[in-house]
This record gives sequence, structure tokens and C-alpha cells, in this order.
Amino acid sequence: LDGKLDEGARLTEEFLADALGISKSPIREALNRLETEGLIRIEPRRGAYLQDFSTKDIDDLYDLREALETLPGVGRKTANVVLNVAFGESTIAVDTHIFRVGNRTGLAIGKNVLEVEHRLIKVIPKEFIVDAHHWLILHGRYCCIARKPKCGECIVADVCNWKDRFE
Repeated sequence: LDGKLDEGARLTEEFLADALGISKSPIREALNRLETEGLIRIEPRRGAYLQDFSTKDIDDLYDLREALETLPGVGRKTANVVLNVAFGESTIAVDTHIFRVGNRTGLAIGKNVLEVEHRLIKVIPKEFIVDAHHWLILHGRYCCIARKPKCGECIVADVCNWKDRFE
């Protein structure tokens, strides 16, 4: 891949197809979609990992999550984002905002992100999980703010279990 891209250039669908030899790969298409939407940036030096990744035999969601987590810098949260956004899978990537909202509201109380993720998957109806990931992030980012939540503006304040709620 070195020499084919200038430093800072973005990988395009055509480049991935030619350079990585994965012209019909659904993984390539998913990565492309994520990059187009600005959710990830594929760096030229990561091309070798993507080529290896694209040849993996992936049969189900569990295999895909494991395969994604083998890529450098990809953990469970990033893998869940890819599965949710690119593949429409019912996963929730628990970040600091979702962790806070889950624990404050009582929707999904847990000591770590994995506990919160599992509880959210259990309590959120399947038809809403893909979108709930984004809704919870936005709620935590703009309403249920860490230091001074806007409880007076909160649309779920009446069912919130946070004892220190601002009125």
C-alpha cells in the first residue's frame, strides 16, 4: 500500500477493491460506508490488516466481533459500533455517556460497561436497539450531562431513578 496513497489520503471503494483484492467483500463495503459517514478513517498503514481481515471466514455475529477485535486499536466498543452502524446488528457500544445514562436512570445498572451492555440488550425491545445506541449517546451528551445534568429539560425525568436529580 505504501506509495499508492499520499499521507492523509482517504481510502476509496475503488482503492480497497484494487489494492486489497476484496472487490465483492461485504466487510469492505461496510468499512467503506463507515468511512464515508465519517465514523472511521482508514489509514494507509492499516491496509495489511484489512487485507488479512477480509479473507477471514466469518459465519456469524460472534465470529465477526472476534475478527474485528483482532484489528489493532479495535476493542469491544469499536466492534459494536461497526456491527451496529455498518451491519445493523442489535448491539450497543457502551461509552461513557451510555454508561452514565444507564446507571443514573436505572435503565441498566452495572459496575462496568459489559454489565451495562448486557442489561441494555435485555431491557430494550429488539426493534429499537440499533437506534437506541444513538439515542442514549445523544441523551447522555446533551441532556444527562456528567457534571450538571439538565433534568428540567429531560424527557425521561419522570421515570429516572437518579436520587440526586436536579429539579
